[in-house]
Amino acid sequence: MFYKEEMYEYILPLVELVNFSKGYRLNDFDCSSEDYNSFLLNDAEQYINENISKIKLLINKQNGDIISYMALSTDSFLLDSEEKSKEGLDIPFNSVPAVKIGKLATDKKYKDLPYGSFMLWLSLGFLEKINELGVGCRCIIVDADITERPDTPEFYLKNGFEFNEKENKKRTRSLSMRFDAF
Repeated sequence: MFYKEEMYEYILPLVELVNFSKGYRLNDFDCSSEDYNSFLLNDAEQYINENISKIKLLINKQNGDIISYMALSTDSFLLDSEEKSKEGLDIPFNSVPAVKIGKLATDKKYKDLPYGSFMLWLSLGFLEKINELGVGCRCIIVDADITERPDTPEFYLKNGFEFNEKENKKRTRSLSMRFDAF
């Protein structure tokens, strides 16, 4: 993953990663996407209650703002023979376990620092924790939403992700991408 060590060291003491709670100022969050704003306000709690996703909020320690959020779940993705060979995976199946970032959004007030990239970096910690608990998990995957911003995949490419070719053959609204942590 594209690691901006000096920038992350600057950001780390300014923020706190917390579990979703209605106690934070959810209404103040604005990432310029009505879909992503609405998810945080109207859908996140249901996803949590039904164990579909866990929502993590990145909070500004100084003023309590929600800087960014991500929705995490487990998933898998398919690799064809060529992709498996390219990744050096000598496994008899095509499905690879992953942590999925279902939603990732940053408030437009905080676009001056790489908080989105910081959240991707933090997601690696969840992948590591799953492996430490004794459950195999290799990659982080996203479905890069291209309905509102066709350039979304560029953000992930710049952070070391690559396209899941087998998954993208029939997609029109999002592109499946992966980051191989190993």
